[in-house]
Amino acid sequence: MVFSLLDFLFPKRCVSCHQLGGYLCEDCFSKIELIEKPVCPVCQRQAFGGKTHPGCRTQFGLDGLVVACRYQGPVKKAIAKIKYKWTYDIANIFTDLIGANLWKFDLPKDLTLVPVPLHSKRLYWRGFNQARVLAERLAKKFNVPIADTMIRIIETKSQVGLKKDDRHKNVRGAFVLRLAPLAQDEIIADVRGKDIILVDDVFTSGATMAECAKVLKRAGAKTVWAMAVALG
Repeated sequence: MVFSLLDFLFPKRCVSCHQLGGYLCEDCFSKIELIEKPVCPVCQRQAFGGKTHPGCRTQFGLDGLVVACRYQGPVKKAIAKIKYKWTYDIANIFTDLIGANLWKFDLPKDLTLVPVPLHSKRLYWRGFNQARVLAERLAKKFNVPIADTMIRIIETKSQVGLKKDDRHKNVRGAFVLRLAPLAQDEIIADVRGKDIILVDDVFTSGATMAECAKVLKRAGAKTVWAMAVALG
C-alpha cells in the first residue's frame, strides 16, 4: 500500500469503527449486506437482471434498478461522510462496490450516466453534488459518457420521514432538462433514443429517480435505469 504525505498529515479512519488505515477497514467492509438478487425499482421484489416487472412497467417509468447493498451500518455512515464531511475519496469505495456487482444486472450496452441534480441552493451550500462525484468515478472506471442533462428547479423538502405517496408529491415537477451548460466541465447530451442511467447514492422509494425518468422519457430517451450504491 502506498501512502502520500496527506495520509500522514490527515490519516484516514474507518467511518464505522474509527480504526486507522482507510475509510472502511476490512472487518467493517465484510459487514456490508450486499443485494444478492436484483429487485424491481417499483415494487422492490426480486426481478431478473434488475428489470422492472411487466406489471410494474409504465410508459414513462424506470426500466430497471442497479443497486449494490443495503443502506445500513458502514455504508450508511460512509454515505453520510461523503455528503456532509466532503470526503470525496469514499466514492472510490462505492464505485468498486457497484462495479463488483454489475454482472447481476441485464443492462443495455451503450449507456450514458446522468447524475440526479441538486437544487442550486443546496449545491451552493454543500459545494458539490455527491451524485455527480459518483457518476464521474463510474464514468472513468467503465469508460462511458456522463452528461449533466437535468436540473432541479424546485427546492423540495427532505424526503426523510415522508410516506411513499408524499415522496412522489414532494418531487413532482421538480426536474427539467437543462438547455445550456453552467460550467465548463458540464456536458449536455441529447437523450433521444439513448439508454440513460440515473446515478444517486441511495434508492429508497424511487420517487426522485422516477420523476427524473418521466422527464427523460418524455424527451425521447429509449430506456432509463436507476443506479445507486444502497437500497434504503
